[in-house]
Amino acid sequence: MNFKPIYITIIFCLLVPFTLVAQTDSVQVSNQYTLADTVKGIEYFNIGKSFIDKAKYNSSVTAFTEAEKIYTSLLQKNEDRKLWLKLIQVKNYLGFNLCYLSRYTESIKYLTEANKLCKEKLGEENKTAAQIYQSLGIYYDFTADLDSSLLMFGKALEIRKKLLGEDHSDVADTYNSIGIIYSKRSNFDNALEYFNKSLQIKRKVLGEEHPHTATAYNNIGINLFERGDFYKALEYYNQALKIRLKTIGEQHHLTASSYNNIGNCLNEIGEFDKAEQNHLKTLAIQKTTLGEDHDLVATSLSNLGLTCWRKNELVKALEYLNKSLALRLKKPKSNYTDIAMDYLNIGVVYKTKNELDSALYYYNKALEIYNSIGYLKVVNVSKIYQNISEGYFAKQKYDSSLAAIQKSMQAIVYDFNDDNIQSNPNFDLILSEVHLLNSLKIKSKNYSAIASANTIGKNEKIKNYLEAIKVTELADSLINRMLGGFKNDNSKFFLGEKAKSIFEQGIEASYNLFKLTGDTLYLEKIFYFIEKSKAAVLRQGLLESKAKQYSKISDEILKQEKILKDDLIFYETRLKNELSKKENHNSLVISEYQDKIFELKNSFDKLIASIEKENPSYYKLKYNTNLFALYDIQKSLSSNSLLVDYFIGENTIYIAAVNNSRFNIIAVAKPSNFNQIVMDFYSSIQKAETNNFITNANKLTEILIQPIYDEISVSKNITIIPHDILFKLPFEALFAKKQNVSLKKQSDLDFLIKHFNISYHYSASLFVESQSRTDKNASKNFIGFAPIFPKEKLSGYTITNNISNLLASNDNVLRSVSVDGKSYDELKYSEWEVNSIIDLFNKDNSSSVNTAYFYADAKEDSFKANVKDYKIVHIASHSFMNEDQPDISGVIFAQPQDSVFINDGILYAGETYNLDLNADLVVLSSCESGLGKLFKGEGMIGLTRGFLYSGTNNIIFSLWKISDKHTSELMVEFYKQTILGKDYSEALRQAKLKLISNELTARPRSWAGFLLIGAD
Repeated sequence: MNFKPIYITIIFCLLVPFTLVAQTDSVQVSNQYTLADTVKGIEYFNIGKSFIDKAKYNSSVTAFTEAEKIYTSLLQKNEDRKLWLKLIQVKNYLGFNLCYLSRYTESIKYLTEANKLCKEKLGEENKTAAQIYQSLGIYYDFTADLDSSLLMFGKALEIRKKLLGEDHSDVADTYNSIGIIYSKRSNFDNALEYFNKSLQIKRKVLGEEHPHTATAYNNIGINLFERGDFYKALEYYNQALKIRLKTIGEQHHLTASSYNNIGNCLNEIGEFDKAEQNHLKTLAIQKTTLGEDHDLVATSLSNLGLTCWRKNELVKALEYLNKSLALRLKKPKSNYTDIAMDYLNIGVVYKTKNELDSALYYYNKALEIYNSIGYLKVVNVSKIYQNISEGYFAKQKYDSSLAAIQKSMQAIVYDFNDDNIQSNPNFDLILSEVHLLNSLKIKSKNYSAIASANTIGKNEKIKNYLEAIKVTELADSLINRMLGGFKNDNSKFFLGEKAKSIFEQGIEASYNLFKLTGDTLYLEKIFYFIEKSKAAVLRQGLLESKAKQYSKISDEILKQEKILKDDLIFYETRLKNELSKKENHNSLVISEYQDKIFELKNSFDKLIASIEKENPSYYKLKYNTNLFALYDIQKSLSSNSLLVDYFIGENTIYIAAVNNSRFNIIAVAKPSNFNQIVMDFYSSIQKAETNNFITNANKLTEILIQPIYDEISVSKNITIIPHDILFKLPFEALFAKKQNVSLKKQSDLDFLIKHFNISYHYSASLFVESQSRTDKNASKNFIGFAPIFPKEKLSGYTITNNISNLLASNDNVLRSVSVDGKSYDELKYSEWEVNSIIDLFNKDNSSSVNTAYFYADAKEDSFKANVKDYKIVHIASHSFMNEDQPDISGVIFAQPQDSVFINDGILYAGETYNLDLNADLVVLSSCESGLGKLFKGEGMIGLTRGFLYSGTNNIIFSLWKISDKHTSELMVEFYKQTILGKDYSEALRQAKLKLISNELTARPRSWAGFLLIGAD
């Protein structure tokens, strides 16, 4: 499929005010001209320009046609150079307007006349000559003659720089136009260079809020879109839209182009309904401003068709796409490449309908057009071949599929022309990384399909599986490169989700090779691909922190970076909160936040780019994609420890069990309803449904535990590396063996936690990395926060010594709130909890300073000011989770009594990424503090990640709502065990066992929700 963005090019400043005549939509004409009619000629000239401002190109043509008649008549009587100048400019404007109206034959006639007359009457090097070359460049761009277009823009640039200097808006316009041509040729690096030059000049000369500045933002957005950095592209598209709405209003085709491009991005990130709304808005504006038959109307119809295809509304999709194609085909000089893309998109719909012959017919029609015009090294040709390959794959014609995908890679890599399907390109001259990645994925898939066929022998199977792995390893290298280039974490998360299926192909091929050969090297390959599929963005963030520590970056630069990041987090959090309101959004505040965020992100990106350029060691360490080898992971494990790494595939669950002397990988068939089993298990715990809980726990135990129980049974400490939906699964509540559903007492169930200390991490490499951190220099021991939220206002207090235990009366209060919570349930037990912990530490002579803040003193300000000095950080409070916007999930502190804005009493997840932490352990003694948004390639995005990023080694968090009383009991027992010298995982296990021993708290709802991320 091919969503088409709308580039914008400009030949002159459209917004030139004039005062000679009023702007009207009707043009009055007369038939007699005299020398005095020069005034009328100027009036028509300015009316024509004013209609361009409004994108009313038909009316503009009418006005300029009248101006042409007047100046032609006047020149018959008076050969005046000024009159020639006006006539030449009129012909240029007519050519430009007619081009935008898709009347290309008439357009080139006027532009050719203007160019010829300009050379004869005005000379070669003047502003008007440059404008004509600019218009010719646009014409050739619109008619898909990109070589001629680039030549014309080059001539315009040469003249403009010579006459006007570098810092001029006209020069910026031409830079922008050249950038567009490089983009259409898929030379995105060169394109971005020209777009950035254009933007720099536009901001300097015209200011931020100008339509031409918006054009620069728009086209940089398209460049990012083509690279696959969709979330960063959205930032630029939205900035362009904001400027256009302010300066030219809603009803303008440039504003429509912003809606179109935003819609394309929304389609790519899966927000199809919002995408459709944007494309419908685009279509309505373009029909009004450009007319029903305009090429851009066809583009909108095409993009709407693809949106419907994404929504699986196939009949509607074909209606839109066929309308687009019909509109283009009736134009005598339509853009042939756009016709080709309509053919491609129609083919994609037929492929989805499983009408493969029809799909291949349209794919080949698209290819014929590109072959006829000689454009073979462009992204769109690569897309066509990718779809041809997918069509043959669906028909199980794998040799034809591989031949097509080889052509796809040739089209997308300048220096790669090898037809040998076993040859692969290097990455020196790639036109589009995101599309090459897709080609590699399809190629690997073909090799595995050939290898799995029953018609070939063992040696051929091995050969093809090896080719599949080779291609997957190449894709892995490309993914590393792409992650280093993306600036927006959401784009990285999105790439991680796409990469998951690629790594699964590598895992599957490696497992089949192991079965065929018995060679354990293939098990190591599986483990490598499992690890590559996990937490790449988090690991990059942690490496960045380490790189700053060990590189010679000045304190001043680091301080500047922290300030920018703090400011960015602050405004992003406020914006997301404002947008998350169900009603009464403050549009003015939203606009101000968006402007500030965009400005801060640009400043931050420039600073980071500068740091990377000037500190090679920082860059090298930050983007180090090497994982810890299996040997290093085994070496980090004690003799009684086991690391269990899960990968949830489409049809298979892979389980890697690693201890310090051996490892094993098991493949288990994945039930079709696996996700539902996990969610039923999760739900039955929260609802205390005993029978359902035991039934689902038995199912999950059989799938996830029994296949590796031999490895588990000889271990004491188990570290779980979950994947996908397993992030919502507390493994300690599964069983050591199948349990009787009719068992009455929960305390008699054979929970895993009764046998093993259990902890978790995001990946095996991060687990090892956290073990190796020795840079903690906290000078004090424990700091606790308990806002308590009393029903009556009470003064806060802070303690650093022994306080007598306090009791509470409400056992049922839960430590969670709704997202919009304005009032919070009182947490009486939290005061007893933190006081008891302080008491324990103060009685332990080995501990240093212990501090706790209560009631009004348990403020966010106090937390941020003091937390860096403590080894253990404990927050006993309410928390809330926003699954759609995990950055505005948060932990609630004492609410400020004044209107101070900076710290609002909520520590948002986004803020935790820039904390100054030296803690070995952070305990989030609040509900749902471990939940968030689940990304397949990255894991759970919520409160816990930010604390890891900021430097803590271990985090205790919760998966669901747990009563205040039971939480406090578990936490106090955990600290008792910690002070006795137990590791965190063992201390947490002992605390849970104590609750299990009491039938009142034996249900997993009371104890299984608190988990430990870390390595002790």
